[in-house]
Amino acid sequence: MEPSIQETSRSRTGFTQRIFPGVFSIADLLSEELPPARWIVPDLLPEGVTLLAGKPKIGKTWLAQGLALAIAKGGVALGVKPVEPGEVLYLALEDNKRRLHKRFKKLVTEDPPRGLSAAVEWPALDQGGDEWISDWCATHPAARLVVIDTLKKVRPRTNGQRGVYDVDYEALEPLIPIANEHSVAILVLHHQRKMDADDPLDTISGSTGLSGGVDGVLVLKRDRGSADAYLFVDGRDVEEPGEYALRWDAQLASWQLLGDAEEYRIGETRAKILRALADVQEPMSPKDIAIEIDEQHETVRQTLRRMDTDGQVKKVGYGRYCHSSHSVTLEPEMPSESDRVTGVTGDSGDHSAARGA
Repeated sequence: MEPSIQETSRSRTGFTQRIFPGVFSIADLLSEELPPARWIVPDLLPEGVTLLAGKPKIGKTWLAQGLALAIAKGGVALGVKPVEPGEVLYLALEDNKRRLHKRFKKLVTEDPPRGLSAAVEWPALDQGGDEWISDWCATHPAARLVVIDTLKKVRPRTNGQRGVYDVDYEALEPLIPIANEHSVAILVLHHQRKMDADDPLDTISGSTGLSGGVDGVLVLKRDRGSADAYLFVDGRDVEEPGEYALRWDAQLASWQLLGDAEEYRIGETRAKILRALADVQEPMSPKDIAIEIDEQHETVRQTLRRMDTDGQVKKVGYGRYCHSSHSVTLEPEMPSESDRVTGVTGDSGDHSAARGA
């Protein structure tokens, strides 16, 4: 008999009734009042294990350190997200004390919070590192966040005899019960692969086992030299995957959240169109504008239609637009393709002769 299954002395229809630990009735479950998911950073970082992926040197460490500092102080993260104060452990395993001192000297503009602790050395998870994290959380009842920078420094070693998916899926598995037991978020930094993909999760270095084995995923995307970035958010407690626009504030050495990424992109596209029309100071076609601002033709065409409706641009003649502040003589609309085929020219005369009547 399996040790986890207990037999009772009662019998039903000739079979011994067994009790299976961990099995429960859905009816009983639905009768319970369970607390909602606890968000360490609202809409971005829930309790549990979350993977933060991004290409090297694009600011994901600054993002993680900014979150750590905001939570240790309490107040606001990313400029807009209110957070409750709590103790934070930051494992800066790719840094030394000198670099860590330099970074936080830029981040901390007042007295440093006593609840923010750090380490630059830590054992791998299969070498006792998971127990160390659990013990730290147990001895710090106000703990809310543990940051591991980066995964490579703590992931268990493998012998190459097991599948990549299984190895990746189980890489962070020891951290999940720790996060659940102590109601903390464990944020693990990781790299993206070089090749891009339509699905942000497919850009994470390694197999899909990594994203499948954790509670949440954050993917930071940023073009080199750009002050703007986009943060993709998905997870088991996230109702709908979303994407946020971020802007780097060099003076504060931190990321600021601007809002929904799609709305921000539309606003940025409109601004670039208006700048292009103001610079050229003559009507332009959607295609010419798209080339000028380095955007997709269809995106520009649709945006121009909305801008025309909103009064930001004026349609001038056939398929050309100008800035709303420019004074341009409107050209007559060119006939449509269907009009040209049927011989309609726009006047009210009799076209029977043209049709050979």
